[in-house]
Formats: sequence, structure tokens, C-alpha cells
Amino acid sequence: MSEKEIENRLIRVALYIRVSGEEQKIKGLSLESQRERLEAYAKERGWVIVGVYIDAAKTARKKLHKRTEFQKMLDAVRRDEVDMLLFTRLDRWFRSVPDYYKVMEILEAHHCEWKTIDDGEGYDTTTASGRLYINIKLSIAQNEADLDGERIDVVFDSKVQHGTVLSGNCPFWLRVNDEKRLELIPEKAAIMQDAFDYYERSTSQRATIRYIRETYGVNWCDATFRRMLHDKLAIGVYDRNGRYNPNFCPAAINKEQFDRVQELTSRNSRSNPSGKVYIFTGILVCEECRHNLVGYQTRDFFYYRCNQHFQRGRCCHNRSAREDRIETWLFEHLSDEIEKYEVSWDVQAAERKKTAASVDRSTLRRKLTKLKELYLNDLIDIEEYKKDYETYTAALEKLQAPAPDEKRIDLSGVRQVVSKGFREIYDTLSREEKRTLWKSVIKEIRIDNGQNITGISFF
Repeated sequence: MSEKEIENRLIRVALYIRVSGEEQKIKGLSLESQRERLEAYAKERGWVIVGVYIDAAKTARKKLHKRTEFQKMLDAVRRDEVDMLLFTRLDRWFRSVPDYYKVMEILEAHHCEWKTIDDGEGYDTTTASGRLYINIKLSIAQNEADLDGERIDVVFDSKVQHGTVLSGNCPFWLRVNDEKRLELIPEKAAIMQDAFDYYERSTSQRATIRYIRETYGVNWCDATFRRMLHDKLAIGVYDRNGRYNPNFCPAAINKEQFDRVQELTSRNSRSNPSGKVYIFTGILVCEECRHNLVGYQTRDFFYYRCNQHFQRGRCCHNRSAREDRIETWLFEHLSDEIEKYEVSWDVQAAERKKTAASVDRSTLRRKLTKLKELYLNDLIDIEEYKKDYETYTAALEKLQAPAPDEKRIDLSGVRQVVSKGFREIYDTLSREEKRTLWKSVIKEIRIDNGQNITGISFF
């Protein structure tokens, strides 16, 4: 559309404004400055402003679908409510050639033009040379954005390695001190610790949230508490966007408990909208497809079945296992399973020890051979040879000595379950308490289509 045609018709114009966080501080690029100049430009020409779309604190490197206001503007174009898009400079709109052509398809389909007010020269999209000029300008802008991104990455990498915060947003139990580092808020860290303790006992996120609300008056939502359970800052570790610092901030939770909670959440990830409590949720595993069995209730009994068969048809496991029969089997056979586990563990530990020693001895012998070759070829002197020879032979002699035994998993808690008289105590427990009990001692119970328990894994 020519300038004369534009001047002789009523134009519905949408103003688009974008600034990054840093650019808001620069005169001429602020939101207010861009808006004032765009509105003045449109009013001077008698154009009707039908929308103002502002993406604040959005960098040029941000993907288009993450620029919410930009997407709203395109929706207005698709509804044929806009004749022209107006912005200050080409780089306010794009810094990517592919993005430009994607959006141009939409604009051309709905006969919508675009114009900049600060670039000085006009852009002609009707000729090959005009399109080439736009490509060059966008390529330069994209390169500038990439260079800026690389510089920002270097700054962020340095901050993470030095324990300096990247923003002012903090988890519930932390705050930013005067040195721009995270520090614990003692009273909130204590609440955080209590929440982890209660979750370990109850294995229920909703029950923990309710307990924290009733005890401390802190009202977390499900999503907030779920993020807290998985946030590595709880153990002082920064691990985001490829950046890692194991000592980024003080820990509110010890690593052992954090790891136990991660295991619990992974096994208890399936929600139960009905509110029913299934004792073996997250523990029973299909022997055929290794997916968790899912609980359901009939009038009189609780059952577990493989939904990979019943819902997806991907597994041959078509029979359900009754909960009370699994309980009975465990009390009758758990002692045998403990013995089998311990024998298996001892055999595997001996094999691991033997394999490790064999590999280490082979490595040291190769090093001794290489050392001899270096000396014979006059690549090292006699002093270097003697020093390294003594080091390697001492290491070999050390391998001849018996290696310390690996620490066996403590199954005292499981033995308590099968001890004499415990069944009477067990029968007095609530279903929630029974579920907590089994989850605390057993990692996995595998069951096949014949309803046979084929194996048990302990913590």
C-alpha cells in the first residue's frame, strides 16, 4: 500500500511496544516514551488506534509464543480488526528472520501492513532488493541479540559460581541479604523442615499442606508445596538452566532426607481424587510391563490392576490382585524375602568387589608397563621413574589387602514388621498408617498375572 493510499483512507492501527528489563532504563526505549511517540505519529495522520500491545521486560531472544501481547495482537489481525501495525524500530518487532516470515504470512493473508517510525528509511516488501534489505537488518539485529545473550550467560555463570542471586525472587524459606546472597529465614526454615518431616510420615501432600495451615497459619497451594518438595535450593544446591553450584546457599534440609522425599514423591505421583486410601499405592508393580498397579474398590474389597492392560491394551496382565491377600502373603513370607535379599546382596557385593579390584590391578599394571617404556626411551629420568614406580607398586600392594565391606542396607525396620505379635498391632492401624508403614520399608513389590509375588525390593 502506497503512502498516498494510506493517507486517503481510514486506518485502524495497533501499536506494539517491547522493551527488555535493561532497556527500560534507557531514554527513548522506555514504555512511556515509545507509547507517546507512537500515539502522536498515528494521531497526526488521522489513524484510529484500535489497540496498544505492550510486552514489558521481554527480550528480543524470547520466543514469539512467549510474548503474550504480541500473540493477542496477531489474534486481532486474524479477526481482521487491524489494518496496520505500528512500532518504533524493526528490532522492537523482530530480531529473527524466520520469525519475521512466519508473521508476514499472517499479515499478508489478512491484508495488514506494518510500519516503523524511527528507522529513518522506509521498508519495501514488494521488491527483491527491499526484502534483501530487511533480511540484512534483521540478521544484524539477531546477531546483536545473540551477542547480548552470550554476555548475559557469562555474567549469570559467574554469579551462580560465586553464590550471587540472579533475581530478587526467593523461595519461602530464603531471603536476599545485603551481599546479594541467599540466607535462611530461621522461623520459615523451621516450618520447611517440619513440612518435610510430616510429608515423610504421611506421604500425602494435601495432608501436609493442611497440617502446616492449621499449625502455622501458612496457606500453601498444591503447586507451591510441590515445587518446594523438589527445589534443590532446600539443600543449598543451584541446578537450573545448565548452571550448577553445590554450595550456592545454606541448606534448610539435609540431603539424605531430600533424596528420600524425592523417592516418595515419584512413587506417590498418582493423585487419588476419590479420597480413598490404597495401602500399596506406588509399591505394587506389574511384573509384565513394570508399570505401577492402580487401586480400585468394589463393595467389599480393595484391588490393584494394571491400567496398561485395562486402559491401553499394552500389557497382558488382565487379572486384579486383592489387597488383603497381599497383606497376608507379606506376613507369611517377608522373613524368607529378607533372607533371600541378604544372601543375594552378599553374593553381588563379593562380585562387585572382585570386579573392581581386577579392573584396578589391570590399570596399575598398564601404568607400570608404560612407565618402563618411558624410561627406556629416555623420556623420563631415573628419579621420576623410581618415584612413580614406588607409587604404583604401593597401590598394587594395597589392592592385595581385603577391601572394607560395603555397608549393607539396614532391614531392622522390616524385621520388626514380621516379629512375633506385630500383626495384632498392625490390625489396629488406620489405612493411612498402614500405607506409611509399608512405604517406609518396601520400595517395590512385583506381581505377575497369576497374582504371584515374584520379587520384593527394600530401601
